[in-house]
Amino acid sequence: MDEIINGCDNPLFMEPTVKLDLTTILEATGELQHFLDLGAARLRAEGPLPEKASEELIFSMADELEGHLRAMRVQQGSASISDLRVWTRAWIDERQEALTRGPVQGGDRG
Repeated sequence: MDEIINGCDNPLFMEPTVKLDLTTILEATGELQHFLDLGAARLRAEGPLPEKASEELIFSMADELEGHLRAMRVQQGSASISDLRVWTRAWIDERQEALTRGPVQGGDRG
């Protein structure tokens, strides 16, 4: 579990200068497939994109999720794996709902 955050002994320590290992968090919380499914849905909603734009869209989603997890941890003061699972799932569900309502807002593609 120490691999969740690169360069830090405590996996739940999320200072702004420490990069979260989002893949490990998604695997540990069981949300990796849901995140990948959301990414695929976002790409379908955007229509055909050049490879670079597709990559930027997915990376922007990861950055947004990381920001969300950091904000929730600051708000709560701590974060367990269970907390990360709940926060991640809520974030994914909100974006899935937004996709079904209409055009996706956000996700700067440069």
